[in-house]
Amino acid sequence: MKFNPYLFIDMEDTKISEFIEEFLFAKEIEEGCASSTIKAYRYDLQKFFNMVGDIGVNSPLLRQKIRLFLKKLKEKNYSKKAIARKIASLRSFFKFLIINELIIKNPMDRIQSPKIKTEENLPKFLDISDIKKIFTSLKDEKQLNSEKSQRQYLIVRLLYSTMARVSELCNIKIKDVDFEYGYIRLRGKGNKERIVPVDEKTLDFIKEYLQNRIFYNSDDFLLLNTRSQRLNPRVVQEDVQNIKKKCGFPESKIITPHVFRHTG
Repeated sequence: MKFNPYLFIDMEDTKISEFIEEFLFAKEIEEGCASSTIKAYRYDLQKFFNMVGDIGVNSPLLRQKIRLFLKKLKEKNYSKKAIARKIASLRSFFKFLIINELIIKNPMDRIQSPKIKTEENLPKFLDISDIKKIFTSLKDEKQLNSEKSQRQYLIVRLLYSTMARVSELCNIKIKDVDFEYGYIRLRGKGNKERIVPVDEKTLDFIKEYLQNRIFYNSDDFLLLNTRSQRLNPRVVQEDVQNIKKKCGFPESKIITPHVFRHTG
């Protein structure tokens, strides 16, 4: 007979959220999920509890809580794709609870994912007016008054002009920028290289950006964090979200590094 450690837990006052860490641990160690997948699960589950609150494992209102969560997502203009991902995360979480005999019935059994039409599943992109709004807002001298804000502006220009992946962006070294011929050498997965043209305004700002450094050599990375270390993809994602807020876009507006890739 398989040993079940959860049998020794007093479930009377136990809340659903108490099993998030066990669920994420199982996903990472037992199923081998990538760290980005684990992060997505954590984000979706925390969003659920933040929006509708916690609830006991034996509560008959579990399904109602889930439907309330989906209703609130719709009211906040979340896309069908975003809602479908939240449903997938909840489905996986409650399946884990069922397998470990923490709940008797799966509240997700009758919850359907929204049907996404082919045209709705096409890559998102920004309008020219959105791009102009971003460039105008960030180029404002009041916005470009710090090293971080200058970096954010450069990130936007590079994402738009080169259509680079986030990993490629973070791997750009100063020597990869050819100011004379107007191109940048990008390195992606498996250290594969490709050369992409860059507009003159972006090249001019790179020069301006480098002039603000106390010291650098050609082998240094172009984009650095506040500790003068290579920028990692997570920080780029955060920077783009900060840019979205600075420019006053609504929460429902999808603006990510990947969106810039389909816009350039």
